[in-house]
Amino acid sequence: MAKEEDPSVSNLFQEIDDELRQDKATLLWKKYGSTLIGAIIAVIIGVGAYEGWKSYDLSTRTELGDKYAKALELARQDQFDGAAKEFQALAGETDGGYKTLALMQEASLLVQQGKNADAAQAYFKIAENGEVNQDFRDLALVLGALNGLDSMEANEIINRLKPLIGGANAWRHSANEITAYAHAKAGDTAKAAEIMKSLSEDASVPAGVRQRAREYAQAYAG
Repeated sequence: MAKEEDPSVSNLFQEIDDELRQDKATLLWKKYGSTLIGAIIAVIIGVGAYEGWKSYDLSTRTELGDKYAKALELARQDQFDGAAKEFQALAGETDGGYKTLALMQEASLLVQQGKNADAAQAYFKIAENGEVNQDFRDLALVLGALNGLDSMEANEIINRLKPLIGGANAWRHSANEITAYAHAKAGDTAKAAEIMKSLSEDASVPAGVRQRAREYAQAYAG
């Protein structure tokens, strides 16, 4: 991540002979963290726009699409306050896919400004919103945990992600990956390595996640 590393990260590994592993893990997170967030946001844009398209007649879709595009353009110009107001207005006037998309994008504006702790809470609020489709609530939970890694207690992240781990949940692999980071933050590098090793050997895990997991497992194992 571009922002300065939280002091708690320096306590991931307690023993002096673990310092090399800490350095390697930190470099890996800085290398892949923004890529992981970007990939997930791309899914939000694609699926959310599709759901919005399905939910309204042509004239309404066009109007909402124009408002959404306007908010995105403001965000691209780093006019974050203006973009946030546009997304808030859009979320307030529709109950369809565009509402979910606007809420997610509003939270992502905080990420773009480096306000990851605030973004985490915004995503958790979406995850608790019963009006939002469950798949997106689960995704918001993953993004909340991801953005809360530096500011939240590791055990809180682990506990929040437990419902997503196991079974056929679409975000189970991401939840497992972030859980491993949280265990490492708490100093349990053995558990982090165990989770990452399992991910790296699971053929059902997307290739990018397997590659990250393989590198992290090696970093944590020394």
